[in-house]
Amino acid sequence: MTERRVVFVLAGLLLCALLPFALVRLPTMTDLFDHVGRFHVMLDAGRSPWRARYYRFDWHVVGNLGGDLIVAVIGPVLGVEAAARAMVALVPLLTIAGIAAVSRAVHGRVQPSAVVAACFVFGNPFHFGFVNYCLSLGLALLVFAAWVRMAERSLVSRLLVLTPLVLLVWVAHAMGWAVLALLVAGFEGTRLVQRGIGAPALRQVGAMVLAFVPPVVLTLSWRQGGGGALFSYGDTSELIERKVMTWVTILRGGDPVLDIGVPILLLLAVGVLLWRRSLVIDPRMAAGGVLLSIACTVMPATIFSSWAADERIAPAAAIALALSLRSRGRARDAWALMLLAAALFVVRTAEMTGRWYAADRRYAHALTALDLVPRGARISAVVLDDACHTGWAANGWSHLPGLAIVRRDALVNSQWPLVGAPLLRVVYPAPVQWVHDPSQHVPAFGCGTPGLSALHRRIAATPRAYFDYLWVLNTRGARDPWPGRAPLYRDADSALFRLSAR
Repeated sequence: MTERRVVFVLAGLLLCALLPFALVRLPTMTDLFDHVGRFHVMLDAGRSPWRARYYRFDWHVVGNLGGDLIVAVIGPVLGVEAAARAMVALVPLLTIAGIAAVSRAVHGRVQPSAVVAACFVFGNPFHFGFVNYCLSLGLALLVFAAWVRMAERSLVSRLLVLTPLVLLVWVAHAMGWAVLALLVAGFEGTRLVQRGIGAPALRQVGAMVLAFVPPVVLTLSWRQGGGGALFSYGDTSELIERKVMTWVTILRGGDPVLDIGVPILLLLAVGVLLWRRSLVIDPRMAAGGVLLSIACTVMPATIFSSWAADERIAPAAAIALALSLRSRGRARDAWALMLLAAALFVVRTAEMTGRWYAADRRYAHALTALDLVPRGARISAVVLDDACHTGWAANGWSHLPGLAIVRRDALVNSQWPLVGAPLLRVVYPAPVQWVHDPSQHVPAFGCGTPGLSALHRRIAATPRAYFDYLWVLNTRGARDPWPGRAPLYRDADSALFRLSAR
């Protein structure tokens, strides 16, 4: 099979991947809408008296700036919501380009297994809306491809080119830098074993470690005096179950049958072709995939305030392991693997597109409520959740209130209270437990008969001195969210109430 045909299929998958962004205004990614709220404050630069009263945005050199820097450049031209959508659309573009670049660098030409790797672009981290990490993963793959291609160049030339590129990945997101470091460790370690572990080779590898030193220094500076725990495993009583589920949920975010079935089908197909000896494994790439798998299994759930840090690594491990596969010239088997992977990619993307389109219309109806509040409104948002379990499909309700910042210069209570030099801080002098995520979450569904008693307790406890409006989201058609109080706005998914006079 010629490389041109594989590249043609990857280009088709990229066009398919971009289609959802062309059809919706608001991609359904769980955390995205509060990112957009932060971007809006960033672009405003304190000009609005309301935003200046509620929020402060301070630039810091931290390993978590990928989307912010992109929107800072294109936001003034496109507007913040369109810029955010364009920024997120860069994720499949960078990642698929990185997959093709790594495949070519490692194997000499783009392999059909690159199409298998592409099936993990829209993974769990993407649907959760970890946009900076997803951008950094695409960059990490591109930089790793450059690292492989320059493997035989002089040490000085490699350091001059690769050091700033490694730093760029860290600036996008520190976890993407960690992925790059493990890919490089696997590649260089395997080459070291293949060539013989001697003093000259050790000096060469040791010297290349210098490319990763600047981000380490910046990380230590970033974290100095930042407060909060550096890492956390969460509830250790469920640690083993959670680690197993990390691999089960590697593609979680859409239809569970597809999200679980796609990796299983791909794994079975690859297993058959390995058994038939139609595929071979390149150890230089496989070593990085194994290191990423080990890291995903043993690392904490939260690192540097980044929740689900271990879950983010799982799709990267799958991509690396897929990219280690090289076809042995059996065209029929290569075509079968590539067409199976391409079909699975298209089916999942079609499901995502339909789900995004339906959700986009529901979000648009709920956001109509903001037309009834004045600029600078203080909104206490409530998102009704399942009490017993987290749903499989991603939705944006929990952070949809962040768009009130964009559209009404409002104070809302869904931004994250990150530690360690956060870019956005809430400066409004309200009780901290009422102005940050997860204060918007209220259990209402599941565990038998749905009930709104927790919502009613929340309404009674809401401090009227600090908020003007109550915005209840994800009501799922529940009647009388606030018994005896007429809503200013109501639809099947939301209701807006006046709390008090200003």
